[in-house]
Amino acid sequence: MPISYCVSSKKASVVSESVVGNFTGHEHVNLIVARGNRIDVQLVSPEGLKNVCEIPIYGQVLTMALVRCKREKRQSLVVVTEKWQMAVLTYRDGKVITRTAGALADQSGRASDNLFSLTIHRSGLVAIRAYEGSVKMIQWEPGTDVRSFNVRFDYPNVSDFKFIDTGVDDTYRIAFIYDDDHGKHLQFSDLNMHDKELHTFSRQASIAADASVLIPVPAPISGVLVLAANSILYKSSDVNGDVVPYASPLLDNTVFTCHGLVDPSGERFILSDTEGRLLMLILNIGEGRSGITVKDMRIEYLGETSIADSINYIDAGVVFVGSRLGDSQLIRLMPTPSGGSYSVVLETYSNIGPIRDMIMVESDGQAQLVTCSGAEKDGSLRVIRNGIGIEELASVELAGVIGIFPIRLNSTTDNYVIVSLAEETHVLQINGEELEDVQLLQICTEMPTIFASTIFGPDNSEVLLQVTEKHVRFMAFSGLSKIWEPPNGELISKVSVNAIHGQIVVAARDTVYFLLCVIEEMGGLDINLVAERKFEDEIACLDISNEGDDHTKPGTFMVLALWSTFCMEVVQLPDLKTVCQTNLPSKIVPRSIVATCIEEVHYLLIAFGDGALVYYVFDIKTGTHGEAKKSSVGTRPPTLYRVRNKNRQHLFVCSDRPVIIFSSSKKLVFSNVNVKVVNTVCSLSSSSYCDCLVISDGISMVFGTVDDIQKIHVRSIPMGESVLRIAYQRSSGTYGVCSSRTESKRERIYASKNAIYTSNSRPKITSTRNEANDNPPKSTSSFMVLDQNTFQVLHSHEFGPFETALSCISGQFTNDSKVYYIVGTGLIYPEETDTKFGRIVVFEVDEVERSKLRRVHDLVCRGSPLALRILNGKLVAAINSSVRLFEWTMDKELRLECSNFNHIMALDLKVMNEEVAVADVMRSVSLLSYRMLEGNFEEVAKDWNSEWMVTCEFITAEQILGGEAHLNLFTVEVDKSRPITDDGRYVLEPTGYYYLGELPRVMVRSSLVAQPDDCSIQYSQPIMFGTNQGSIGMVVQIDDKWKKFLIAVEKAIADSVKNCMHIEHTTYRSFIFQKRLESPTGFIDGDLVESILDMDRSAAIAILYKVSDKGWDASLPRDPIEILKVIEDLARMH
Repeated sequence: MPISYCVSSKKASVVSESVVGNFTGHEHVNLIVARGNRIDVQLVSPEGLKNVCEIPIYGQVLTMALVRCKREKRQSLVVVTEKWQMAVLTYRDGKVITRTAGALADQSGRASDNLFSLTIHRSGLVAIRAYEGSVKMIQWEPGTDVRSFNVRFDYPNVSDFKFIDTGVDDTYRIAFIYDDDHGKHLQFSDLNMHDKELHTFSRQASIAADASVLIPVPAPISGVLVLAANSILYKSSDVNGDVVPYASPLLDNTVFTCHGLVDPSGERFILSDTEGRLLMLILNIGEGRSGITVKDMRIEYLGETSIADSINYIDAGVVFVGSRLGDSQLIRLMPTPSGGSYSVVLETYSNIGPIRDMIMVESDGQAQLVTCSGAEKDGSLRVIRNGIGIEELASVELAGVIGIFPIRLNSTTDNYVIVSLAEETHVLQINGEELEDVQLLQICTEMPTIFASTIFGPDNSEVLLQVTEKHVRFMAFSGLSKIWEPPNGELISKVSVNAIHGQIVVAARDTVYFLLCVIEEMGGLDINLVAERKFEDEIACLDISNEGDDHTKPGTFMVLALWSTFCMEVVQLPDLKTVCQTNLPSKIVPRSIVATCIEEVHYLLIAFGDGALVYYVFDIKTGTHGEAKKSSVGTRPPTLYRVRNKNRQHLFVCSDRPVIIFSSSKKLVFSNVNVKVVNTVCSLSSSSYCDCLVISDGISMVFGTVDDIQKIHVRSIPMGESVLRIAYQRSSGTYGVCSSRTESKRERIYASKNAIYTSNSRPKITSTRNEANDNPPKSTSSFMVLDQNTFQVLHSHEFGPFETALSCISGQFTNDSKVYYIVGTGLIYPEETDTKFGRIVVFEVDEVERSKLRRVHDLVCRGSPLALRILNGKLVAAINSSVRLFEWTMDKELRLECSNFNHIMALDLKVMNEEVAVADVMRSVSLLSYRMLEGNFEEVAKDWNSEWMVTCEFITAEQILGGEAHLNLFTVEVDKSRPITDDGRYVLEPTGYYYLGELPRVMVRSSLVAQPDDCSIQYSQPIMFGTNQGSIGMVVQIDDKWKKFLIAVEKAIADSVKNCMHIEHTTYRSFIFQKRLESPTGFIDGDLVESILDMDRSAAIAILYKVSDKGWDASLPRDPIEILKVIEDLARMH
């Protein structure tokens, strides 16, 4: 039975917590950010934020805080995970060290209903409110286990809970907000460490009913700020201390999300709310009855940011805004406003979470994910591709470019660019960031240039070579020049040059000429004809190379392909003798050929006119090559170019699906480039454009830098509202998007209000309720149609009051040639727990004018259609507790065919052939089969465990992957060994359990990366999933023969790598649901296995020597180096 390999394609991007302090040194200022199961530590420097380290955490980071212990200058980091594991970390000698760690969970406690809170006293005492009726106090000392005790805490409905800084180490005063039958109250209580009890110190009764947030004010001011929707209250920490209320027009039903301290003295605080507003709260300090106190306060508007979940003032006006619903930002506060805002964005950190929905779409021949990300004003669509990104630095509008050649004349950097058009040539001089059209030496500009470069360089060269179809022109800065022309007026069709050594190979029809540029002793220029040879057919393409493909050494051979005999030859230089001849595996004309060496492996690559690319591993000593391997790189003739990036040579394939070819573990990797079309390319390194590429798509030239090889690239399309579901319709070239917008008093741009055309509808139902008595709904739901390329909103259809779009698909019905968008909506009223009515709406995009959306049919149903799928040309819908199948009639109406009712709440559906997998809110997954002849559903099998489901996906027709609400994954399979009932129902037997640590929101059968042909380990059934933390993961099935191999490798790495939480890997990945615990089985932790690739190679090899090969298949590798290559192949799959 195959084993599931689970790995992250993109790590979590949601910021769950961030702090600023002195972690790496007492004079250092560090920004520490928690994202998912890792913590990033950055150092604040004059040049900006610098990465110090990434701390992997065995668990989902729930909260963290900095604490400075007695007699210590630097701070330690307290981390608590979602599984109630705690650790205190410090940084010494460039390493993160665990000072103490332990478990916090109470076996008998009941988790708090509405609040988890961690607060730290100035002495280092940690208080955590996680369970009803008690507060856990944690004492710790370096090198010892965590010691804790519980303090009774019988207060109902606690909103917030914080230690107060009284300025005294042995006074443990706690402030908290709670409400009872008499209203909401603020209370201060002191902890008696001897009796381990809380004693009431003072109480402020009947504060604002919507007060919810406490901000402790540092000593010597001390006390606490209470934030409410329309007011702020300051309460001194003394018994009869001052109480200062404050109200402002800026506080109008404000829901605060986070706050940050600006001054260590506590006189200024930054506040953020659900509108993304940034506010500054300023306390006016004076002498009071018991010392320094707050006299009054004021609040000022600073600007707007992403909706913040954590906010930290760093230094010198720089603020970090960590967001869960949008991109995180680094901003600077300015002394004077610009456009009404005192803030400017310095840097944006992309966040694709929380992912609500996700689809796989093929665009320009490349797979891409499109996600519904974020929420509210930060809602967006994200287009995610795997490949190489080119960041544009500058562009020049210049159409028809067919060749670009960098020139380094009397310079150590490129100072000219020769640009060839179809009928002429331009010389562009680089002056800083500007380009100027100039004349240079005797360069011929009246015809296109096939090749141009300085010779005998690369730096400070004074001679230049230009090749056109009529001649080879060799010219010097001194004004001398030499021209060589093919005999008999033949035209040059192909050329390849070794510029440093002045070697030129040109082809004129079926004849090849080997030329050598020479500078004579007296300074004269000459072009010597070294050899010539006539071949049996016209030359289609050629390339000059040498051992190692080292451009600093002279060429020793060339490769060429012939036009109509479809063969390739390796030709020795200088005598042009053929040493190897091979028939090509394609009868399409070869268009480009390169002989190169990457990672000490020689390759011959040939691109054909149909977009195919064939490559061979080439033995340069024997002149032989291996078997041909084929890949598709476009639909039109590709051209191969050598490019350099970060001192490494790669191959750039210019086509309608551009690709960069590089090597990993001595295997070629084809990585897509995030541009649509590239006609020609060159490397350029000038004073202003250092280490960049110049590319042309035939319309413009773009100067850009290449980012990391094989990286996830994200394009953001802001929507200004929550995007809930998405579907793709290939026939109309559109996306269908369900959204929900909340109207704001601030000026906003909503995608649903920015459409070319709009329409609306509401369900035709007879309801017993009087909607006139309802408060107006806070949000409005729409279904939008967007252009697949520009993402322009073509049409927006607005639904009725309280009606929310919950699901959408694009599909085609039986006996109907048209493709429709099908949308499920529900009437959701605030006081109702279950949706009583909904509808299914069928839309058609106009074939002529795509901005017109026609409502073809709508069907009112009793419940919400939470999931829709097409099953054999019919519509299957999860409607509340039922799964229903509808057929499409000749009258273009939906008619109910059959139903299945054995569910509590069907949340998700997946279809494979005639099978339907149903994810239920509490009853795990079940497998239905549609019996076409009988016209009904048969429940084939079900999982009898109680899993609280979120989503599911078919692995095979009898295997299902499930994602459940307690951050776990599991797999089940139909056990056909015995039916459990007389009617033949089977059990979906669990085959795997795995704690993911993030909420899996959506699953799709897809992969961003095609499986390499030369991969040593093959996989099948790829499933990608998106999570609430903004990570994209992948689960694949690996053949059973690799099972013991992978388990042994995982165990060896887990045993060797010590994690900072001091827990076992099996404990971390254990499936947990309330008091139920399942050991991890059936899954391999791909993140752990592939983490060995980030280690020093010698350390990685040492770990792999410890792998036990007991019970392995005899064909599997046992040598640590070979095992490492297998792991590298696993990493290539995503």
